[in-house]
Amino acid sequence: LFLEDMEAHDTKERIISYLLDKFLTEPTRLDTVDEWARDLGMSKKTIYKHFPAKEHLLSELFSTMLEKQRLMLTTILEGENSSLHKLLLFINHFKMVLERIPGGVILQIEKHHREVYSIWETYKQEFIDQIFVQMIEGGKKDGHIIADLSPLFLSRFWENNVRNLILQLPYASVMSTRSAFDEIKKIFLRGISTAEGIAELERIGAIK
Repeated sequence: LFLEDMEAHDTKERIISYLLDKFLTEPTRLDTVDEWARDLGMSKKTIYKHFPAKEHLLSELFSTMLEKQRLMLTTILEGENSSLHKLLLFINHFKMVLERIPGGVILQIEKHHREVYSIWETYKQEFIDQIFVQMIEGGKKDGHIIADLSPLFLSRFWENNVRNLILQLPYASVMSTRSAFDEIKKIFLRGISTAEGIAELERIGAIK
């Protein structure tokens, strides 16, 4: 029984590992279960044995992916940099994620896989908002971020701007997604920073 449990665990991990790689390299092809089975050298029956419905599989995939993001962002948070520098690293991390995952895929998941998307919503509220607020508060103590700004409002303000970027509105006709992200980042960081904060941003090369 123990060996059977270990084998089942290994098979499940193999499926998730494969799909995680698939999601990060070909995110628009997440609905082809036949292709998954062929690439993994197993039957669809085996996949559905471990994940009775596609929703279960995508939920496991998202949970695994977000846990990896949590570890990476926690490393940023625990570093020795100033809070404003950590905020820059945090923002740049999401730029990297956006560049790897087309916005259309995220919107497709939001529209057609609500249970899966709710995992992101929970993660955002319980982790992203928390560390964003922590970095803003730290920036205030450092004298780098304007003291009377609401940290939670700034978190939601940033998220909404990123969401507009994912939707590619209203920026698509003006510039590329990458350029739009960089513009939003500069406007946001300059807007929340004190004179000392601007100097810190110049020191770390965030603005010129």
